[in-house]
Amino acid sequence: MDSDRAAARVSRDDLLAMTPDSIRQALPLVPWDIGKLWALDRPVRPVPVADLAWLLDLPLWQLNGARFQVSPNRVRAEPDRFPDHLRRVMAADLGHPIHLVEHNGRLVVLDGFHRLLKAAIQSREQIDAITLSQSDLELICVT
Repeated sequence: MDSDRAAARVSRDDLLAMTPDSIRQALPLVPWDIGKLWALDRPVRPVPVADLAWLLDLPLWQLNGARFQVSPNRVRAEPDRFPDHLRRVMAADLGHPIHLVEHNGRLVVLDGFHRLLKAAIQSREQIDAITLSQSDLELICVT
């Protein structure tokens, strides 16, 4: 069993209830559809990895069935402890842009944390990104 995908399914309400405050404050917690996101045709532009590096300290990933246990930077610092996460990061395709949206006055990653960490590990100065507007975010939201 992959330790990065072992958490049981829960309802959206339960997931929101267990979401740490650091993630609640940093990311828009709206339900969105990955297919709709990838179908958006928006311009790609380079974004400095350093501008997004603070997001890599958030406990975004699960470990052994428990959500919100591991930050991307912890995977970077202790790769031997998190082989499943590291494998996914290193398999991430940097040929695909990450998706960003403004939230609380800052650009944040909507999709692409594995790619962002890979870019950081590879000491890349920039990563290709698509920045969504608030109306784009509304277009990809699901009810």
